[in-house]
Amino acid sequence: MKKAVAAMVSAVLVMMSLTGCLGSSVSPPAAGQAPETAKEAEAAAKETEASGAAEGAHSFNPEAIGEHTFSLSTTATSGSALAEVAHHFSDQVSELSGGKMTVDVFEGSSLGSEAQNLEALTAGTLDMAIIAVEFYVNSIPQLGALILPYVYDNYDQVQRVLEGEAGQYANQQLLDVAKVKNLGYYVMAFRNMYTTKELKTADDLVGLKIRVPESTLYVNTFKMLGAAPTPLPMGEVYTAIDTGVVAGMENTPDTCLHNSFFEVAKYFNMTNHLNAPTTISMSDKIFSALNEDEQKLLLEAGASASRFGLESTKTSDEKNRETLKEKGMIFVETDVESMRKKIDYNNYDFMQSEEAKKLFELVKSNL
Repeated sequence: MKKAVAAMVSAVLVMMSLTGCLGSSVSPPAAGQAPETAKEAEAAAKETEASGAAEGAHSFNPEAIGEHTFSLSTTATSGSALAEVAHHFSDQVSELSGGKMTVDVFEGSSLGSEAQNLEALTAGTLDMAIIAVEFYVNSIPQLGALILPYVYDNYDQVQRVLEGEAGQYANQQLLDVAKVKNLGYYVMAFRNMYTTKELKTADDLVGLKIRVPESTLYVNTFKMLGAAPTPLPMGEVYTAIDTGVVAGMENTPDTCLHNSFFEVAKYFNMTNHLNAPTTISMSDKIFSALNEDEQKLLLEAGASASRFGLESTKTSDEKNRETLKEKGMIFVETDVESMRKKIDYNNYDFMQSEEAKKLFELVKSNL
């Protein structure tokens, strides 16, 4: 049964105080020895943290932690991998602080879109939000070098880059320009295209209206591919596909499943065109008002959520694909090489800057 999805943007945002270079074809990695479910991933992460705590590994003084309540906004829907990461972070903050610090998670764009959340974080009117890296590219163009199409071959590469000098450089840019503190990255699944017509080659994309995030990087990428990129907030996408405003969208399999896009987009086109991590972002205005031990606690919780998210992504990606097949989606083996040939990194304006070139060199050095 088809369902309409409406986006209700809450007005409470302003009231609150509180994401080798060109590899061969990119395909999602196997789960390997990772836990089989999100719950098991959670248990594994907690076991690791419990072990660390037993060894006195915490970087903060528990006695210095005060009482705080924070709000965390996400566009993710309940039960999705991204929502699970948000709740893991919330649980860790509560556990590490002995209940003194709490994080209330607001799902499903109830506090606005990612673009709106980012504005609120910068202004200090929202505490925390899950913000994908691509949304920062609008105001910090050089960060596009972190998420260019067809750079990464597997999830461990992405995590290694984010934990290395490239991730640290990006974090400093977020702080300096957006006034946002990144508490931790989350490696999401490789992105694919979900459409009302099959995409066998890049030629099938020509002129096709494809919903993309409200990000200049995505708009430029899909223009290179010959499509007609159409930026829309996540909450409007289902209805836009259902009514023919767009012919499809691109995102992770998890997003496709938990937003029921399989009901309106028949074809799962295996493009694996991009991996765009997201961030657990906090307004630096709020973060800086905390004492050093409270800051360290939040960063520790963020690191835990990052580890949990990586394992969750590895295990859930293939499972989500199988579920989408069961839901009736038709999987298309798109000619990835035909798409890669249309992508020229030099055609991204931001890649002309020295900052972007430096970041991209850091990315390549960590692959």
